[in-house]
Order: sequence, then structure tokens, then C-alpha cells
Amino acid sequence: MLTRRRFMQSVGGVALFSGFSPTLALARADSDRRFVFLFLRGGMDGLSALPAVGDPDFLRVRGVLADPLPKSGERFASLEMDGFFGLNHDLGYLHSLYRQGHLLALHAVATPYRERSHFDAQDVMENGTGSKAERSGFLNRAVAELSGAFLKGREDVALGFGPVLQLALRGSESVGNWSPPSLPSADEDTLARIADLYAGDPVLRAALANAQSANAMASGMSMTGMMDNGGQGATAGFLRMTEVAATFLRADDGPRVAAIDFGNWDSHANQNQRNLDSNNNFAGRFPEMYKGLDNGVRTLREGLGEDVWNKTVVAIVTEFGRTVAINGTNGTDHGTAGAMFLAGGAVNGGRVIADWPGLKPRDLHEQRDLRPTTDVRAVFKGLLHDHLSIAEGALEDRVFPGSRTIAPIEDLVRV
Repeated sequence: MLTRRRFMQSVGGVALFSGFSPTLALARADSDRRFVFLFLRGGMDGLSALPAVGDPDFLRVRGVLADPLPKSGERFASLEMDGFFGLNHDLGYLHSLYRQGHLLALHAVATPYRERSHFDAQDVMENGTGSKAERSGFLNRAVAELSGAFLKGREDVALGFGPVLQLALRGSESVGNWSPPSLPSADEDTLARIADLYAGDPVLRAALANAQSANAMASGMSMTGMMDNGGQGATAGFLRMTEVAATFLRADDGPRVAAIDFGNWDSHANQNQRNLDSNNNFAGRFPEMYKGLDNGVRTLREGLGEDVWNKTVVAIVTEFGRTVAINGTNGTDHGTAGAMFLAGGAVNGGRVIADWPGLKPRDLHEQRDLRPTTDVRAVFKGLLHDHLSIAEGALEDRVFPGSRTIAPIEDLVRV
């Protein structure tokens, strides 16, 4: 079902570090570009997703959570990136994007939040400020700054996917939201009666037409095959969302900004359990999660088609990283800095950006967490400027208020 809602405001490091600049010339971005905000809720472990295999302390501090090193020839070995960082073994499709130059990884990234509450950390990530108090989202404020070329010819320039609109999209700008219907569909006779009832009301008539159009767009999709390739449990719903999102985003009159959630990343226990079932497939919750993420990005690319994919950036973020050390149940607790990924044909990829802080006790935040060296707002400011042509002044004063001291990272996208 499609509903329109107006939500009122209620790094020169060890790998490759993109330069900072106090000013950026306004990019001439194609007004047909797409931006996807993909939120991994629960706190993905950056040292599992993007292991710092070249750090001399990595194997010591990660113990049983460390996969075998790249090129070791061992089962579940990390995938080779740049010699210092590897990639989680179950992110094989993302690795292929990296080799094609369509994936850029960043490490030691964090919001300004320094506590360890999931909900508060998610709020700070989505509202784009340094405080959990702000109740509008940075993407909603960004929509207000888009040029008329982005807005022309479409009902909603931004669309959230899921039962609840993400905070990132809430605010004074009108946006759309799609969630899978949970009740049986109305039959054709009932729909005809509703259409007659709404015929005299232009607002209700338009809302019904939009909902019918969205359902028609989504109803032709099938979950066949998803459950066979990392799509069990929590990942099945996420894969459904990516499939539907691609359908909306590729439409000529569809949205240009989307937000998708993928939850259940909290990893307090049995984080790296890698059993094999009777069919020699991966078993264990976190291999499934990584494979689900991998398949979701593949689904987006295939659904968008190459032309639209080449105009797309998918920002894959999480609210915080995990502790460096293992806890007593072979997991990790809530931490601070972590990893994020940028995927898409518009991404200037094939690189890892990291001002690496190190893993010795003296290098850690509060002697337990990966120390943040890059503010996530620097990433988003660079993306929104270069990819969506939002002016630097608007980014500093309205989209990310109070961020004048945070320089945008340049060269994240091909412009």
C-alpha cells in the first residue's frame, strides 16, 4: 500500500583517504540521479564487515571472531581489498562491486553520539545533528533543498520502505511511504465501490489511484528463490523491500530518494558462528545477515537496470560499531566507530577510505571501542553536494545544522 503522509517536525590513512576542502564548487549533478539510505539497525560490527587484517593487533584482539586472512586458502577467508583491509567472506557480491569500482568502503566512521543506546544512536544518525532531541530527519531537510528538476513530474521525490517511516525522512516536506499489505486485498467489486465513493473528492481520488498504482507495481514481484540464497528470517523482508524499491526508483516518474531498513544486527552472542547444514550451506545468524545484505544490493542493481544503477548511490550505514574485544558469549557489545559502504554505479569506488586509529589499548575510545576519526556527516555532506547538487551553505546551515567545522569529503562520486 502506498500512503502519502506529511510528517511535521515532531582520510592520508593506511588505506586511502580522500582530501578535505573547506569549500566545494557546486557540482553539476544529473537531476535524474538516485540516492538510497540503507540503514543496518542494531549496530553492525565494522571489524567483522571490514576487517583490518593488516593491523598487527587485529588477530590478537579479535580471536575467534577473526576469519582467516585473505589469500590464505582457508574456508571462510576474508576477501582481499587493498592489502590492509579485507571484506567479510559472505559479502562476495559487494566484493565484485569493489573490483568494478562500484563500491567504496569507509572505516572508523561515527556520528557525534558517544553513548551506547541503540535508539538514541539511531536518532542521531537519522536526524543529522549532534543531539538526539531533533525530531526531523536530514533526508527530509535535504529534499527541501533539491532543485526543481528533481521535483518535476513526480508525486513523491522521496519514499520510505517499511511499516514505519524512518526518522531520516520525517519533517515538514511531504514524502511517501510503502509497506507490504498485511491484510487480504480487497476484491475488484469493493475497489470499484470505493472508487465511486471517492470520485467526487480530488484528494481521496488521487490517493486511491496512487495506492492502486503502487500495488500494481509491487504485485508482480515474487519471493521465489530468495529463501534459497541467504533470504531466511529477517533477511526475507529486507530483500522484498529492495526489490520493490528498485521498481519505484527505476520509474521515470518515481522517487529519487529512498530509505530502507534492515534490522537485527545486534551481535552480543555467537557472532561468528559458521556451521554448515546438510546441504553444505551456511548456517548461523550472522552469515545469513551478511549474505542477505549482499543479495539485497544485488537485487537493487538488477532491479534498477544498468542505466539507472549508474546514476545511483546506496549509502549503507549502521548506528554504531561494536567493541573491539570479544565478550564472554563470543559476541561484541555496543561500541562507537564502525564501517560504512557506498555502492552504486555513480560511486567513485574501488577504494577504502580510513584514517586508521589502531587497535592497541591506548588507541581505543575509552579503551574498548574503535576510535572514530571520520564524522559520518562529512560523508553525507560530500554525497549530497556532489550527487544531488545541494549547495554547501544549505548543507551546513539547514540539512546538517551546526556542522560548519566538518568539511565534506570530496570525490566520493563520479560527477
